[in-house]
Amino acid sequence: MQNSVNQPPKPDNYLVWAILSTVFCCIATGIPSIIYAAKVNEAYERGDYALAQESSRKAKNWAIAGPLISVAIWLIYLLVFGGLAMLGALNG
Repeated sequence: MQNSVNQPPKPDNYLVWAILSTVFCCIATGIPSIIYAAKVNEAYERGDYALAQESSRKAKNWAIAGPLISVAIWLIYLLVFGGLAMLGALNG
């Protein structure tokens, strides 16, 4: 059993954000986020606090990347197809 006096606080695993990002935004970034979120608790329980912290950071970054990529894709979609619709309305 680990000495709880020397243990740093367990980092957040961002699992909820990873799941929400996967379901509502982008599955391609959500899956790595879920994988890293699962590694946080596992590494912490083993006593590998550095890996737990690193996995937490990666889970957070992947969870944030999903919504950002989704917004970028929607903006590109609206610009392309909105611009085409505007051209069609002007020409026709």
